[in-house]
Amino acid sequence: MTIIEFFDRTPIENIISSITVEFNKIIFLGNGKMMDEFKDIYDEFLKKREMKIEVRYRNINRNNLQSIVDDLSEIVEEEEQCVFDLNGGEDLALVAMGIVYNKYSDKNIQMQHFNINTNKVEDCDNDGMVVANKNPEITIDEIIGIHGGSIKYSKENAENDIGTYKWDFSDDFINDIDVLWELCRNDPKKWNTELRVIERICSMEHNKNALSVTATYAELEESFKNQTHNLVDITEILSNLQSNRLINGLFTKGESVSFTFKNKQIKKCLVKEGTVLELKVLTAASGATRKDGTKIYDECMNGVVIDWDGGLHNETDTFNEIDIILRAGVNTIFISCKNGQIPQEELYKLDAVANEFGGENVKKVLLATYLGKSDASKNRFVKRAEDMDIIFIDNVHQMRSAAFKGMVKNLINVKPN
Repeated sequence: MTIIEFFDRTPIENIISSITVEFNKIIFLGNGKMMDEFKDIYDEFLKKREMKIEVRYRNINRNNLQSIVDDLSEIVEEEEQCVFDLNGGEDLALVAMGIVYNKYSDKNIQMQHFNINTNKVEDCDNDGMVVANKNPEITIDEIIGIHGGSIKYSKENAENDIGTYKWDFSDDFINDIDVLWELCRNDPKKWNTELRVIERICSMEHNKNALSVTATYAELEESFKNQTHNLVDITEILSNLQSNRLINGLFTKGESVSFTFKNKQIKKCLVKEGTVLELKVLTAASGATRKDGTKIYDECMNGVVIDWDGGLHNETDTFNEIDIILRAGVNTIFISCKNGQIPQEELYKLDAVANEFGGENVKKVLLATYLGKSDASKNRFVKRAEDMDIIFIDNVHQMRSAAFKGMVKNLINVKPN
């Protein structure tokens, strides 16, 4: 079987057949220069999937109807069984396809289209048949890859390593996330100031991977001198963490403070202000189901570090981190989670990264606790988000558990204003 793909600027349109149909040959039709840029990406996609198929690229004159008809006719005459994927076809190419279909009515040509919104292959030649023998499955890694990037993962026990961390979501850890979120949502602004101090204590340890940490009050006071943020009393938050068994061995008397984190993952939650909000959203998304019990989101990731050029990772690469990426079928939702004041630059970052790596149907969402802005400033911020098709939802810390889960579950259906 030979698949004929009309090459499209949107990468996902070019690989739809590769994830829905089993075939032994594929022919891409389109602009030569654009296809040249795609070849290495597609080769890598096939290699990782261990798909051994023949791939051909054929340049067509997109502005000449008769030339397109001639090219398509030649392919139909050469290939024994043709399936035309119309996902990437431009108007003139689709007109030419109609002409060829009528011309070769005896060849049993199949024409079909993948509906990205319904995640189903649809018949386009009115014979009631489609050629689709695989459920369309594509990972977030692959989606980033076909757009020319790659996900950088963190290295185990590496100090100051920038990368996507793979969490172990045990039942115990999910319960801990719920406890941490309750502490955070009571007063997000206070939570942020407290975590800055905890992070500073951890930074003073020579071994950055140590779970047991110690700092003198004099050292802390000195480290916060001439800083934007002030040193605050963390006795209360540390006591709450210990009573919930998230830290132990707490000592706050005398001239120093010391304690031991429950484990590595709890430490990671307590050294970055927005991590707990991210994980709360992530666990809500992972647990979101339809009425029949099937999962709404096929894949959920947080702290996704993307390398823009997709090559070998080194210090000169351009990286961006997206707080959360959700995948439902072949569609993605890029989410920025902010547990405090949000600079307007965050909108531009979310917009740029999502548009670059999420594809044409990407959904962009900004979830926040408080903005820390005046009413006039907030109105301007919200208006700018709307102009960029970013869905903005604030005061998420005020939502009760069921409402929070419902909000995350419904992100798949929410549309920009």
